[in-house]
Amino acid sequence: MRLQFSWGTTRFVILVGTVAIKFARLRPFRALYRLAKHQMNGEVRVKLVKFDGRPFIGGIKYIFAGIIANRNEYRLWHTSPRYFLMPTLYSFGGGLVNVQELGKSISQEELDVSHPFQEILAGMPPEFVYDMTRSANFCRYKNRTCLVDYGSEETFILFLRPQSRDAYRLTT
Repeated sequence: MRLQFSWGTTRFVILVGTVAIKFARLRPFRALYRLAKHQMNGEVRVKLVKFDGRPFIGGIKYIFAGIIANRNEYRLWHTSPRYFLMPTLYSFGGGLVNVQELGKSISQEELDVSHPFQEILAGMPPEFVYDMTRSANFCRYKNRTCLVDYGSEETFILFLRPQSRDAYRLTT
C-alpha cells in the first residue's frame, strides 16, 4: 500500500490506498508571528481585510482556514456535486479531517489540454485564476480531470449551484 505525505498552507494531507485524508492545520502561532510582523510594518489591517472585510473576522478566518476549507469541500460536494470536483466522502470533527477519493497526479501540460472549466475563469481575479490553473490542484480520476483543492470561499461560491450539464457528465 502506497503512503505519501503532503502539506499546503492550510492542511496536511496523507495519501493512503484509494483516499486522501486532509487534516486542517490550525495556525495560532503563525497568526501571532504574522500579526507582530505586520504590526511592525504597519500592514495589519490591510492583511486581515484580505481574509474578510472585518479585521477581527479576518484573523479568525486565517487561524481556522484549514477547517473552513474542509467544511467547504464537504458541503460543496454533498450539496452541489460536479463532474470536475473530486468526491469528498467524509468529514469528521467539524471539519478537522476530510476523506476524499484519490486520483492520479497530472502534469501541467495535461491540465492545459483538459482543464474542465477554463471558460468559467474568464474575468475572474488573477490570483484565483492562477490557483485554478495549477496542476497541483487537479488529478485524473475515472478518465476525467478533477479539482482536488476546492475549499476556498471563492471556489465554494462559484460552484455552489449545480448546472444540468454537470449532473449529466457526473453520471457518464
